[in-house]
Amino acid sequence: MKRLVQLLVVLAIGGGALWFALHEVDLAAFTAALRELDLVVFGVGIVCFLVLHLLRSVRWGLLVQAVQPGVRFRSYLSICSVGFMLINILPFRLGEFARPYLLYEREDVAFGSGMATVVVERVLDVLALGAIFLGVLVFADVPAYSVQIAGRAEAFDVVIVARTAILGVLIPVGLAMTLLLVLGQRGIGFVEGIRDRLPDGLIRLPFNIAVRFLGTFLVALRSLGSVRKAVPVVLWTAFLWLLNILSIYFTIRAFPFGEVIGFWAAATILVVICVALIAPAPPGFAGVFEFACAVALAVFSIGPSEAAAFAVVLHASQFLLVTSVGMYFVVVDRISVRRLLDSLSAMREQPAAG
Repeated sequence: MKRLVQLLVVLAIGGGALWFALHEVDLAAFTAALRELDLVVFGVGIVCFLVLHLLRSVRWGLLVQAVQPGVRFRSYLSICSVGFMLINILPFRLGEFARPYLLYEREDVAFGSGMATVVVERVLDVLALGAIFLGVLVFADVPAYSVQIAGRAEAFDVVIVARTAILGVLIPVGLAMTLLLVLGQRGIGFVEGIRDRLPDGLIRLPFNIAVRFLGTFLVALRSLGSVRKAVPVVLWTAFLWLLNILSIYFTIRAFPFGEVIGFWAAATILVVICVALIAPAPPGFAGVFEFACAVALAVFSIGPSEAAAFAVVLHASQFLLVTSVGMYFVVVDRISVRRLLDSLSAMREQPAAG
């Protein structure tokens, strides 16, 4: 019953997001935008995403080999491809457990160790997304948006005010978190000491988040064994996110209305999409993905019909590519999807049962 309620909630979220993304779309303008798609430029975007998808396996392989050397590239390419396919098509992010499970089943790597590699990967991606967000705040050419407040003659530029406010918070917080990471366990103890002196309630929440993040990151670093092993993984992460931005950039530049989008504008679109996908979503992130594209493109004064055309092309191409590569390895490696899904569902239920 609980699972059914959760499924209904995520379907409602996806349906509502899809309605907001498409309810103002003019069908004639939408189809006209699709007809004007430059297939050559779009093809470059697809190639960027394909290379990104394949190289994610290389980065994960570095993490896997840090905990168990000797796992072959062919094996973690297959496991990674199937895992990302399942993340794409399953609700409740069940696919996140697929890679550790398959790694245990096929390579005899302890499930906990496999799960640690996924945690490391996610922490690195969050840090990379944060770095891109800072770049967006500094470099993205967002159109000015001015408002009158309290009858003042001088209008406030909302974009400049928001940038100043966010940077004024993020930079000190980022420097403080970096210092605490350098301090390691002592840094965590320092934050815990401050937290424990505060009264219970919302005021403790940021300190609890900081403790969890610092602890997770330190566990991630320890799982790599040494700083020397961490360096190539960090460099791979930076390259992967560059490819991610380029895939967005070339896809939108394939449309005539995409001429206004530069590199950092594409990075802005990517950040909005990634933040939106954190929310609970139905299989394939249907609706949520389109809503994020509509919001991001509205920032650059691109209308809902054109935004919908971009969202459909980007989402469909990425979904089909990830699913096709994953299904190829399911067939070639004779992976029983039904047995895998049963195992994943059982593993998801274990914490609740305990």
